[in-house]
Amino acid sequence: MITLKNVTKFFGNFKAVDNVSLNIERGEFFVILGRSGSGKTTLLRLIAGLERVSDGRIFIEDKDVTDLPPSKRDIGMVFQNYALYPNKKVFENLMISMENINISKNEKEKRIMEISKELDIYNLLDKYPSQLSGGQQQRVAIAKALVKRPKVMLMDEPLSNLDAQLRYSARKLIKRIQREFNITTLYVTHDSNEALAIADRICVIDKGKIMQIGKPEEIYENPANEAVASLVGSPPMSFVKIDNKTIGVRPENVILGDGKHEGIVSNCEFWGSYYLVYIEFNENEIKAISKTRVREGAKVRFDFTDYKVFGNES
Repeated sequence: MITLKNVTKFFGNFKAVDNVSLNIERGEFFVILGRSGSGKTTLLRLIAGLERVSDGRIFIEDKDVTDLPPSKRDIGMVFQNYALYPNKKVFENLMISMENINISKNEKEKRIMEISKELDIYNLLDKYPSQLSGGQQQRVAIAKALVKRPKVMLMDEPLSNLDAQLRYSARKLIKRIQREFNITTLYVTHDSNEALAIADRICVIDKGKIMQIGKPEEIYENPANEAVASLVGSPPMSFVKIDNKTIGVRPENVILGDGKHEGIVSNCEFWGSYYLVYIEFNENEIKAISKTRVREGAKVRFDFTDYKVFGNES
C-alpha cells in the first residue's frame, strides 16, 4: 500500500531522515515510534507531502507520489493540535475538508451525518471548536480526516494533548474506526506503551534511521539493540555489564531475595500494583519489581530469569 525507497531528508546540513526504506500493507495499523528529534514526524510529513524529499521515492498503491502535493495523495491527516478552524462550526469544518473532492453537496452532507453519528459528535455539529472538550475536538479531527474516505490516514501524536483517561478511550476509538473502515494508518508517537497497545507493526526510528520493524511482541521481547530496548517498555530495560558483556534485563525478569548477585537498594517507588526497586550493582542500576516495599539502603540478593545480550551498537 505504501512504499518508501531510500528516502532521505536534509535540513541544511542536518540529515533528519537517513535512507529509510519500508513497506506498509493495505489496512495495516503501522506505528512509527521514536524519541523527540528522532525524525519520526519528519518521516510522516514526507509521506504526507508537507515536506519534499531530498532523495528517494514514495509510492502509494504503486503510484509514485514523491512530487505530488498533499491534496493529490488521497490521505487524511490528524495532528497534535487537531487543526480545526476556530471561526467555523463543526459542520463547516467537516465540509471544508471535502472542498477538493468532486462529489455533490448532498453526498458531502450524507457523509458528515454518517461519520458524526459513528463518532458520537452528531449533537456537536452546530458548535464551535472552543465550545468542545479536548476529547470532542479530537473526535472532530478524526471525522474531518475520515469524511474524505482516504486510502491512507496519517496521525501525528493525536492523543498527546488529552489526559490519561481520555487517551485510553480515544485509543480504542481510533483502533475501532481504523478496523471498521479498513484504512491504512500511520501513527506517530513517542509513547512506547501506546505503540505496543495499538500497532499491528512498529517501526522504531532513532537519529533518522530505522532501528527495527516488527510486531509489538517482537519489538518488546527481542529488541534489536540498546536504543530500541531503552525506548520500549515502561519501566524500560536495565543495562549492566557482566562477564565482559552488556546485558539488558526487564524489571519483571529480576528475581529478588535469592541469587548469585548482590546490590544495594537506592530507591523504592510505589507503582500501584507493585513496587519498583532500584538496585545499585557493578556501577550500574538494575530495576526490579516487588510485591512488597524494600527498604532503601538494604542489601538484596537477586538473579535474572531472562535477559538479552547486546553488542556495542546503540
